[in-house]
Amino acid sequence: MLILCAPFLVKAQSYHRLAARDFNGTPPAAHGDIAYTNCHVDFTYQVIHHNNNYDITFDVELNMDNNSSYIRLDQVNSREQLQQILRHEQGHYNIAYLLKCEAYNVLSHHHYTSNYQREIDYLFRQVESKYQKMNADYENMTDHMLNSQNQDKWNAWFSRQIDNVSLASAN
Repeated sequence: MLILCAPFLVKAQSYHRLAARDFNGTPPAAHGDIAYTNCHVDFTYQVIHHNNNYDITFDVELNMDNNSSYIRLDQVNSREQLQQILRHEQGHYNIAYLLKCEAYNVLSHHHYTSNYQREIDYLFRQVESKYQKMNADYENMTDHMLNSQNQDKWNAWFSRQIDNVSLASAN
């Protein structure tokens, strides 16, 4: 993979391994993907202003919308195929998890000015853009999980990144 990430300092939020029970949504009637994972990263912050300094604390959360995420179980022919689908969808979750971790790190370690709202928005959009591109690259390189060799490479990369995040948050 060409994408490299350093370990992130993370505010603790547990990592989740996806299971079929996480996908409660109804697939759209029009033919589409066999599965879809709807994850989004949200943040809130609190500002303390004193002596022209802005101390900002962040809460960054990853949410998976189980009611919009789906697997077309009528198209799943075996337990092995379901496991392949779950491994691929885990990649989408992993990308959102890494986005959450990096966003927290970037936002928490920036020195803010009186334009902190714009600065926060800009920083978050930069990080989010990186992971949107990563998600598109993931889909293209794995051919929506059909390229098992590239899927395995991504799975190994995700494993290393998640391990790095876990190690960083343990310190």
